[in-house]
Amino acid sequence: MPMTTKHMKNFTNEEFKTLSDNAQLIDVRTKEEVQLGTIHNAINHPIEEIDTFDLPKDRTYYVFCRSGGRSARASEFLSDQGYEIINLDGGYLSYQDQHLSEETIETDREKVKSNRKKVDYSGLQCPGPIVNISQELNQMKDGEQLDITVTDKGFVNDIKSYVNQTKHKAILLEEYDDYIHAIIEKQTPGDMEVVNSGNKTTIVLFSGDLDKAVAAMIIANGAKASGRDVSIFFTFWGLSALKKASTTKVKKDGIAKMFDMMLPKKAIQMPLSKMNMFGLGNKMMRYTMNSKNVNSLPTLLDTASNLGVKFIACTMSMNVMGISKEELRTDVEYGGVAMYIAETEHANHNLFI
Repeated sequence: MPMTTKHMKNFTNEEFKTLSDNAQLIDVRTKEEVQLGTIHNAINHPIEEIDTFDLPKDRTYYVFCRSGGRSARASEFLSDQGYEIINLDGGYLSYQDQHLSEETIETDREKVKSNRKKVDYSGLQCPGPIVNISQELNQMKDGEQLDITVTDKGFVNDIKSYVNQTKHKAILLEEYDDYIHAIIEKQTPGDMEVVNSGNKTTIVLFSGDLDKAVAAMIIANGAKASGRDVSIFFTFWGLSALKKASTTKVKKDGIAKMFDMMLPKKAIQMPLSKMNMFGLGNKMMRYTMNSKNVNSLPTLLDTASNLGVKFIACTMSMNVMGISKEELRTDVEYGGVAMYIAETEHANHNLFI
C-alpha cells in the first residue's frame, strides 16, 4: 500500500543518536561520496540501485543525499512501495553544517597562542589552501599553531573535513563576507587517532580530456593533503597527462605514428570534453583557470609528485598506442593491471575518471 513521504528540515546529531530501534538512516549518494563522510550508522543504498531496496517494512527510514534532490526522488519511490519514509530536506550538507560545527570546530579564543605562524592564501582556489596547510603543518612541532586566511568560500567545509580526517586540532574558524579565518594546532602522528585501516585513494585516469585530468589531480592533491596515500593509474588516453612539457622526438612508424599524430604532444594541449572547438576551448579554459588562480595541469602534477602521490603508467596501453618512456615525466612508475590491483588492496576510495 503506497505511503505518503514526510519531510524533516531541521535535524541535529543529537536527534539521530536518539533514534529508536525501529528507525534507520539511508544514504542514497554514490559510494564515492559516502567515502568522504556520512551520518553515523547510515546504510548506503545508491539511488541508481533504489529498485533493489528490500529492507523490512516494520520501521521508519530517514532518507538523505547531498542536498535533498536525489533523496526526494528515492523517498517518493520507496513510499510508493509501502515504506514509511522521512526525507531529510537539505541532505548531508545541512547535517554537516550543524554536526561539524558542533563537534569538530572549537572556537575558544583563550587557546590561541601569540607565537602562532600566520599564512595568507587569499586568491588560491581548491585544493591550494589545503595542500599548503598540510605542507606547513608537516614542518611544525606538536602544539604549534597555524593562523590561516583564505578567500575561497569552499574552504569552510574543506577545513572541517581536513581536521576531521587528520585529527589536527581546529582552535578557531570564522567566516566573514570576503574571507575565512582559521587557526589549526599541530598534533603529532603518535597523538593522532587512526581514522581507518584502509586510508588510501586510488584513481584510474582513462580520459584524455583536460578538464577531467585537472579534476583527477585536484582530488589527488586534496586526498594526499588530508593524510591519505594516493596512487593514480594512467591508462590509454589518460597517458597524455604524463607527457613532458618539452616535446621529445621519438622515431615511430605504422600504427604508433598514427596515434602520435592524433594525440596531444604535451599535457597542456589535451582537449576539453565539451566545447573544445578545435582547441579554442582549451585556451579559454586555461585562461579562465589562470585568472581564477586555479593551477594548471602541469603545476597540479608537480604538486602531487612533490607531495608523494604515486604515478603509474600502464605499460600495455603504452605498447598499444606507441608511447615510449622518453615521452613521459621522470617521476612515473611503470606497471600493469596487477600493480594497480595491488594498489587497491588496502584502498577504501577508488575512482575511475
